[in-house]
Amino acid sequence: MFDWEEMCDTYLGAPPVKGESLIGSQVKLKWLRENMLLLGEEPTEDQLHVHCRAYILGLIIGVLMTDRTFNKVHLMYLTFLTNLHRTRRYSWGSACLAVLYRKLCRSNDAKANIMVGCASLLQS
Repeated sequence: MFDWEEMCDTYLGAPPVKGESLIGSQVKLKWLRENMLLLGEEPTEDQLHVHCRAYILGLIIGVLMTDRTFNKVHLMYLTFLTNLHRTRRYSWGSACLAVLYRKLCRSNDAKANIMVGCASLLQS
């Protein structure tokens, strides 16, 4: 469906190594931190957009919509960040609540434990 390497190259400025940093439709946060979150003295508008997309992807996995691993982010969120002017119109709060509700429903299982991300999201 999507060519994730090409999408990363276009919207994040560099393609991750498939199988190493890019696993399926997820990219490792370590790669994102090492390659994307550095800005020069006077960045261009494109460099600022790349930086913003990378930072928002880090926020999504680190705070808003955590998963079990805490070390990979789904690139499906990158599709929502292609036009940064449009992102403020999205209902990010509703998306966070939907993820939280889904994880709370799964926590009813006796074997499951509520994740740290869900607990911190509930507290805030």
